[in-house]
Amino acid sequence: MVLEKTLKDYAENLFVSDGYWRAKRKKKGRDICDEVLRRNRSVVKNYIIPLFGSLSLENITPKIIDQKLIDATSLNGNDLAGTTRNGILGCLSTIFNYLVEEDIVSDNPVKKVFRFSSKPANQRGILSHDEMQKLFPQNRADLLEIWGSQKYICAFLILKDTGLRPGELRALQWKDWRLDLRFFPITKAIESGKRAQLKGTKTGMSKPAIVTEFTAGEIEHLKELSSPALESFIFTQKNNIPIDGCVLSRHFRDGLKRAGIDKSEISPYWLRHTFNTRMLETMPDSIVRKLMGHATPNMTQYYRHADEISLANEAQKIHEYLADPYEYRGWQDSNFKFFSKNV
Repeated sequence: MVLEKTLKDYAENLFVSDGYWRAKRKKKGRDICDEVLRRNRSVVKNYIIPLFGSLSLENITPKIIDQKLIDATSLNGNDLAGTTRNGILGCLSTIFNYLVEEDIVSDNPVKKVFRFSSKPANQRGILSHDEMQKLFPQNRADLLEIWGSQKYICAFLILKDTGLRPGELRALQWKDWRLDLRFFPITKAIESGKRAQLKGTKTGMSKPAIVTEFTAGEIEHLKELSSPALESFIFTQKNNIPIDGCVLSRHFRDGLKRAGIDKSEISPYWLRHTFNTRMLETMPDSIVRKLMGHATPNMTQYYRHADEISLANEAQKIHEYLADPYEYRGWQDSNFKFFSKNV
């Protein structure tokens, strides 16, 4: 008895670099870059096979596709963003277009599925000064009460001080740490969907990640406790494997609860938005853009979530400029004065 083929049989190896699908595109002068192939493989592995892989092709209808995506959740159990659902639809449509070209099916059912809104269901924002003080008390005993271990104290202090993406934090190695300058050179990240595979940063831009004196002291304490090899990742699970992003998010939510902050929508990425907003209060846009690793000035402004404190600080800078425009240039040319402070 020959078993009927499922979508997994066709999709699992479709987006390999040296596969038939890519070779066919090359012959048509429509080659596809390795990054797009990698992204499609990740979508197939993490979403399409779990959602549709066991279904025969004839059973994958527009209604089935629509309902499964409405019910789908992310890898950490949260609701999928509309852009993620649309990305799954795009990849699934590519698969069915291939199946149509090969006369395996006669129609692409994805074309009949209405796309999701790209507006985030839970908009990211910033943590208030009061919330930041609750999460980051300036002594180790209180920090341990919030974060549970020295490893997570350092992880979230670094995210607070630098605005790193979680994937960039996970890629940090002890050889990157420069105590003399209190900084990490950020040139790499852990590839999405991989446990230890390094890649470039999201935008391909390198940047300095500079921490406060307090955070530098906590990093040094972690180093004393672990006595690591230089090649070791700083934030690891077993066998020197970088900590999983979902584990990092779970510990962040646990820290929020211990700090008495009851906001389930907050994720570690809020620290990045908070950093961007606070830096814009004291630094020129061009420097903040460099520290964030943004490709465009518009993205730096997108991450700005001005509250009353932000606007008051910006108003103070405007007053300083109006009082003495020449002296105000000294603030713009300052050598990262902020980083001697603990905020």
